[in-house]
Amino acid sequence: MEIEKKKRFLLIVITISFILLLISTFLLSEYIANKNAPKKVTTIIESLNLIDHKGSPFKSSSLKQQPSLIFFGFTHCPEVCPTTLGELSEITGDLKSKIIPTNIIFVTLDPVRDTQNLLNQYLKNFDDNIIGVTGSIEDLRELGDNWGVYYERVSLKNNDYTLNHTATVFMIDRDGNYRGTIAWGENENSIAQKIIRLSTY
Repeated sequence: MEIEKKKRFLLIVITISFILLLISTFLLSEYIANKNAPKKVTTIIESLNLIDHKGSPFKSSSLKQQPSLIFFGFTHCPEVCPTTLGELSEITGDLKSKIIPTNIIFVTLDPVRDTQNLLNQYLKNFDDNIIGVTGSIEDLRELGDNWGVYYERVSLKNNDYTLNHTATVFMIDRDGNYRGTIAWGENENSIAQKIIRLSTY
């Protein structure tokens, strides 16, 4: 009888220990996920000294409480950047009746060349719903690090250079929360559905 009680007690202890282990694992994974999750864009840009392509400070008020599509690139980019900006402009334009106004934010990774004036000239080639953003290398890097943006400088002939960089578009809801990504080369119908859904948050 005493042996049965010990077995029952041991089984209860093992069960409770297992449940506690599961709860601890869950809480730890939630903590890690929240720690590594992108911060609200509104929180980040308030702490940085960035300017838009018109020369105004780029702050949370610049987003006008609208959803945003954020893309990191540079004006000397031969294909990916102009294609992405053109595509996002065209799709959001076509969806005007189905979505709330949506910002397209083009953040330069090449602030040495991409001054405010150059960004302003460059964006005249696109619709006026694109906001160009520049600033110091340090501030731009901190902004990009929030979403794990990668870029590297690649030397060319005659002391020229280009950049290899992340070609992902980051989707932000009207409250500044990260809501997913659009991949380079993604199907237009898929992009449109994502942008429509972004308006519902």
